[in-house]
Amino acid sequence: MRRATGVAVLALVLGPTGAARAQTTDVARAETLFNAAKALLDAGQYVDACTKFAESKRLAPGLGVTLYLADCYERIGRTASAWAEFRSAEGLARERSDKRVDLARARAQALEGKLDRLTVSVAPTVPQAGLQVLRDGAVVPPEEWGVPVPVDPGDHAVVVSSPGHPARTIAAHVDANKPTATVTIDGLDETPTPANLSPAVTPAPTPPEATHAPVTSPAPAPDAASGDPGATRRYVGIGVGVAGVVGVGIGGALGLIAKSKLDQSNAGPCDATDHCTSDGLSLRKSAEGAATGSTIAFIAGGVLLAAGVVIFVTAPHAPSATAIYIAPQAMPGGGGAVLRTAF
Repeated sequence: MRRATGVAVLALVLGPTGAARAQTTDVARAETLFNAAKALLDAGQYVDACTKFAESKRLAPGLGVTLYLADCYERIGRTASAWAEFRSAEGLARERSDKRVDLARARAQALEGKLDRLTVSVAPTVPQAGLQVLRDGAVVPPEEWGVPVPVDPGDHAVVVSSPGHPARTIAAHVDANKPTATVTIDGLDETPTPANLSPAVTPAPTPPEATHAPVTSPAPAPDAASGDPGATRRYVGIGVGVAGVVGVGIGGALGLIAKSKLDQSNAGPCDATDHCTSDGLSLRKSAEGAATGSTIAFIAGGVLLAAGVVIFVTAPHAPSATAIYIAPQAMPGGGGAVLRTAF
């Protein structure tokens, strides 16, 4: 019994001493961090300075470190955090009758017009039993639902969780171009994306005996109707190839005309030394014109024919599809093309 009493007395004696020692250590660490943060602030390293000011305030809250932290947050653009710290400093100064209360209030009021705000709205249909809403890791109490709350510029994440449902994360963004944003929680599960939605059911066709006229669906595109992804392209290729065949045919016909005119001139109007009468000269000119037209038609037709073959051959084919080939073919009096099919 005496031993137990002695232990209790020893605990009472050592307890406050241990707590005081820990508090003294925290104050010392806070002062070290505060001095380091001021040095970083003077060096222009604001982000690192803010981190150390925040840790110093956590260890030993005070009016001075709160004002420094607020000023540091304002320097790095965290306007909402700076505004909140200036408001906190104003409250501390008022409690202590400190003259810096006016400074803190003025700095907070100067930031109010620059604040970005995020509203978290929970639909009345959402079950609230066990519902938890977090904004950037901090709990959003029900009294803040539907209220525009100041937030720092940038990206924010709202996490919704409830027993029996997976956590749902909703992203939001605010900045100078979009100073307000609203996150609406209308359900506890993720909204299905269009890729996950079930395909629409096509209604059955109207029977012939129906009193109203049936709705006529638009004709499907050639590719969709045949199931061949390259059908349209092959049709274009065939069309271009046929145009090329026509051009080659015209070239052949003009070539025959040119040869005929030349033969006529050589038959009498022009002698072996190419001395021609007026009729012979006319025949020679007609022959030259026909020859020139033949050359142009042959070149254009060949180009179109080659283009049609390229377009047709490079078109994608469906499995087991019937293939159609266009190939140039020499023919009497000119040229042409032959269409072949393969299965």
